[in-house]
Order: sequence, then C-alpha cells, then structure tokens
Amino acid sequence: MTGAQAEADPKGPSRIHFIGIGGYSMSGLALAFRAQGAVVSGSDHRRSERTLRCEAAGIRVSYGHDAANIGNATEVVFSTDVPPDNPELAAARERGLSIRHRSEMLARLIGPRRAVCVTGTHGKTTTTSMVGAILMEAGWDPLVLVGADVADFGGQNVHLGKGGWAVAEADESDGSFLRYKPDVAVVMNLEPEHLEHYGGRFSAVVEAVDRFVAQVVPGGVAVMSAEDPVLAGVVARAATPVLTFGALGDVTAERVSLAPDGSTFDVAWRGDPLATFHLRLPGRHNVDNALAALAVARHVGVETEVAARALQNFLGARRRFETVALKDGIRIVDDYAVHPTEIRATIQAARQLTSGRVLAVVQPHRTERVQNLWPEFQDVLAEADLTFVTDVYIPPGTAAPADGADGLARRLADAGRARRPGAHIEYSGSVDASIARLLHEIRAGDTVLALGAGDVSRLASTLGERVLGCRPSG
Repeated sequence: MTGAQAEADPKGPSRIHFIGIGGYSMSGLALAFRAQGAVVSGSDHRRSERTLRCEAAGIRVSYGHDAANIGNATEVVFSTDVPPDNPELAAARERGLSIRHRSEMLARLIGPRRAVCVTGTHGKTTTTSMVGAILMEAGWDPLVLVGADVADFGGQNVHLGKGGWAVAEADESDGSFLRYKPDVAVVMNLEPEHLEHYGGRFSAVVEAVDRFVAQVVPGGVAVMSAEDPVLAGVVARAATPVLTFGALGDVTAERVSLAPDGSTFDVAWRGDPLATFHLRLPGRHNVDNALAALAVARHVGVETEVAARALQNFLGARRRFETVALKDGIRIVDDYAVHPTEIRATIQAARQLTSGRVLAVVQPHRTERVQNLWPEFQDVLAEADLTFVTDVYIPPGTAAPADGADGLARRLADAGRARRPGAHIEYSGSVDASIARLLHEIRAGDTVLALGAGDVSRLASTLGERVLGCRPSG
C-alpha cells in the first residue's frame, strides 16, 4: 500500500487541513473526506462559492494564511501552486505532521473503488463529467470529482456517490497523475504544455503518459484519441489494451450535424452502427469528448441507450462554453480556455452560433504558458473578428514576467498584429478596462467570449447585466 493510500488513524476520525481549500480540486476533496466522517478544515485567500459550500458542509474555513489555521490537524494537504514558504506548510513541517499532495488524497479516495481517470491537455473536465453523468444514469452512483461546477451534479464540482466506481480528472501538469492506478485511463490529447514541470521537454510529458497508461490495473483499458499524432506513438508502445475514439478509431462519429443548440451524430462501434446521439453542447470538440466517454461506457458495460440518454440530458460544466446571457441577438459566453488550442476551439464553436461578429477577450494565464506557446498565441488572437488582450493573469505562487503582467500582454498583442497584418487585436489592460471598451463596441448580433482562468469570468457576468439586463444564475 502506498503512502497515498495509507489507512486513517485508527484512534479516531482523520483531522485534515487543506491549504487553498477554495480551489476546485481541493474543495472537492475536502467535501469528499468530510462526507466520510473526517474532521476537515481549510484556508484560502478569499471567500468564494466553493469555500462557502465547504462551510455549509461543516468545514472550518479560515481566510488568509496563518500557521494557527491548521489547528489540531494531523494531516496537511497542499497543491503544486502552494509556495514552499506558505506559513501553514512551514508550520506543518515544524510540527512533523503528515504533509500530503492533493493527488495523494485523491489516490486514497479512489483506492477502494474501481476508477476512471481522465488526463490530457484539453477536454478533461467535460469528459470526466460526461463519464460521471453516464454512470449516474446507469444507477451506479459513482464518486465524481471534476475541475468545475457541473449542472448535472447539482451545480457542484463533486458528486459524493457511494457506489463502487470513482471518476476523476488526473492532472498531468505536474506529474501527479502517476499516483493513480485506474481501471480505465483516458488520454484525450497531448500538446506541449506545463513544460516547466518537465525540465522544458515535451518528450518527458509523453514519457509520463506512457507510464500512466502502463499503470492501468489488470483487466483494464486505456482510452485514447485515434486522431492525435502524439498519442499514436503512445498507443503503439502500450502493453495495456487500448480503445480508440475518433476517425479510424474503435468508436466513431458519422454524419455529424453541428447547430447552435448542440450537435447530432451517429455513433459506430468498430464499424457497426450503435445509435444516433444528441448533445446540447456546441462544437466539434464536444463530439470528441462524448466519443471518449462512450468508449468508457462501452468497456464498463453501460448500455448504449443509457449512455445516449445521459449525454442528451447532459448540461455541461460551468465556464465550458457557458452562455451567461442571450438577448436581442447578443450572446455572452464564459469559457475557461487558456491554451491556444482551447481558445481556437471556443471561437470556432461561437462561429456556429452566429452570423454576426465574434468578439474575444483573452486573458493570458501564467507567464510560462504564454512564453512557451508564443507563436501559437499570436496565431489564435487573430481568429476572432476583434480580440482584446488583458493583462496576464498570474496565479499566486507563480512567476511574474520581467516586464510585468501588462508588459507581456502588450507585447503579445503587438506580436499578434505583426504576425497577422490586418487582424483586429488590441491590448485592453484590466478586466474593468476591457468591460468599458466592450460597452462602446458591442452591437446586435455579436457573440462575446470571455476566455481565461482568472477574473475575466467577471467580465461575462458584468456585461450580461449591464448590456442585456440578464443576471446570471448561480
């Protein structure tokens, strides 16, 4: 048994403190352990829907970081983004407490269950949610943990199922997904990303995925895209049985019809027709996400009719092409896209919804990502009819650019215009300044996209209220 799967203290309930409990993964873990009877506490730098959700579940949440916050906890949990000099982490070391990475706690949760773990550069959250929704529709009551709030899980980022299956995102960004030994390992795609955790080498990311696939338990499978050129090598090297999705894969979509209200497509399994499927989510990328979920369903034994019903009713995760407001021909969409491929997919999905303009507000996320993907960002900024680039969002504990969040953003906007002459790309500064700029720009027929992982989400809700008088729910 690994340290991540260590048994709880037999003398009483576990006492666990989560640093950064307001994060999606951390709050989900905290709620899951609280539901199992652990005494849970946590801290974060500000209140949020997720910290309030934890408090409502009986979890003590402290705001601000201080050594006293850990109280009488015997275990302290941190994520990769928590800096080494965090006072709570330092106090835990001084007191000799058990210090666990969040991935260790997830491994402990899923240890007694059969597990589906989803990794890849794009599509993890939606695909994980789809698999969870399918198993819920089948009556299997899985434990599901995802990196977003999901309407199908009561608007939460966790479904505290008591069944024998667990479904979770497996984060490849820091290599922590190698702590899991799933029954089904899903790899959606693979592009250069998070290279700062892999010595700057994309080959090291690929090698980690090879190891992840090799850790599937006997009798399990890996599910991978048949269209991703990098994954073709992973499939060829894998000793683990592999199911593929996409063109020329085991599960394929044919006669795909993309529409503003979603998509319709026929699914075949190794050439044999299965059924016609309907999705409420727009975009071809969501068809691929559904195919991955269907490959999982097929392997674990969920009937096709059940999977079709679950996907037809699937409402999706918040901030994954979430329409915040729609009125008088103007649509405002909030999306978590941070990678150029994700930004492009979101813009393309918006094109399917409107014959009018697509206006994108891009909030670059993390210095390393922008610098490592500089040419890709330059290209994608020209995809919309008008793109505003905000100051780079720098999460706590991560490196700031030498010329500041504004300097890097200005250079990016300038480089995008230089690369694609005639493209309408502007540096807009803060989120508030971007809102002010859009209030003068937006007109009937426009679709506005708020793209990024930081406070750019506030732009979508503010515009919805000020332009259309629509107050977002939740």
